[in-house]
Amino acid sequence: MDTMRSAGKRGLVLAPVAALLLSVAALLLGNGLLGTLLIVRAGQEGFSTGAISALMSFYFAGFTIGTLVLPRIIVSVGHVRTFAGFAAIASMTALLHVALVEPIAWMPLRLITGFAYAGMILATESWLNAHAVQSTRGQLLSIFGVVSMGSWAIGQALLNIAPPADVTLFLIVSLLISAAVVPITLLPSHPPAQVEQERVVFRDLVLASPLAAAGAFLAGLAIGGFWGLGPNFAQRIGLDVGGISAFMAAVLGGTLALQWPLGWLSDRVSRNHVIAGAALASAAAAIGVALAVESPLPLLLAAGALFGGFGIPIYSLCLAVANDDLPAGRLLGTARGLLLLNGIGTAAGPFIGGSAMAIVGPGGLFLYAAAVLTLLAVLAIARGQSRSANQDKAAPRSPSTPMITGSLDTMICMEKRAQVVRD
Repeated sequence: MDTMRSAGKRGLVLAPVAALLLSVAALLLGNGLLGTLLIVRAGQEGFSTGAISALMSFYFAGFTIGTLVLPRIIVSVGHVRTFAGFAAIASMTALLHVALVEPIAWMPLRLITGFAYAGMILATESWLNAHAVQSTRGQLLSIFGVVSMGSWAIGQALLNIAPPADVTLFLIVSLLISAAVVPITLLPSHPPAQVEQERVVFRDLVLASPLAAAGAFLAGLAIGGFWGLGPNFAQRIGLDVGGISAFMAAVLGGTLALQWPLGWLSDRVSRNHVIAGAALASAAAAIGVALAVESPLPLLLAAGALFGGFGIPIYSLCLAVANDDLPAGRLLGTARGLLLLNGIGTAAGPFIGGSAMAIVGPGGLFLYAAAVLTLLAVLAIARGQSRSANQDKAAPRSPSTPMITGSLDTMICMEKRAQVVRD
């Protein structure tokens, strides 16, 4: 009877989350499609590599700015109005890309889009956090990770529905963004949690957990280049639209396959060594991608899957290191600091990766990522033994998600440890 009652309580807590997860899924379907679509369309329109890299950097810059300034706005106007307002902005900017096909017009549109997505994601995350009670926290994390990464992967497949030069795909993006408003506004859910605004002190963060700070930034530099220019790389080596979407989906599929094993391993051996190993493995895979540009497609997809599978989870591993190094009272400010460092790196990544492509060719994007990841591995090895790899108080492994959805992982994982310390 107690087991049935406990299961019933979990169901009551998790059932309203379905509405919020539907909104997240629709958002990331649209965002995953739009990011790849714009890069492919820009290549077809003859945009230079520098212009394409700038477009993606402007998006990540807008998102990073949004994570800093929007919590105050959400508290002021409320979650529902924040989400609906920024959804309208994102929907309009998606369509404006079709009307204004010029790099100089797309750059501010990408900045606004990143800012709008930050508002929608922050509003949704704080709402989801209201459901993250102790008995369902792990389930929520795992479901959120699968929904977010799976939505990004499926968004790549939508690229095959219509030609990128047509207006159809832009209309689909706009429809998905609009559809995301329906669950969060009309379906029942608990009242949202307040958005915390703990101060970020970078000096304290770097001194207390230098590997976490450096790792978050370097991971953003390396993986940000892929987020911004991965489709352009695939396009320039001669892949058609189906090949481009398959390559992007393979990288995300590799992440889904390896994020949990890496997290499991980091709870049992030194996290520093796991970060070093993952960075070296991802660097080797990146070199494999650069060398496989003329190889059969399955080989390229396999190398891409290993690159993403080992590289994208590094950010979450760095969060776990910070979780080990810092006291519970400073965890939320630390989480925002790491997210900001990762965002700065992600915004700079396409610029540097684009320069590498201009100098070396398409493979330069992944050779650049390999160099950055190798540097991170050296730093992790030099840092030595992680002091808390096997502590009982360590937080449960959070799923690794793209930078755009990483803060909920951080929020729940950090709150879990804070609760353990209080108990």
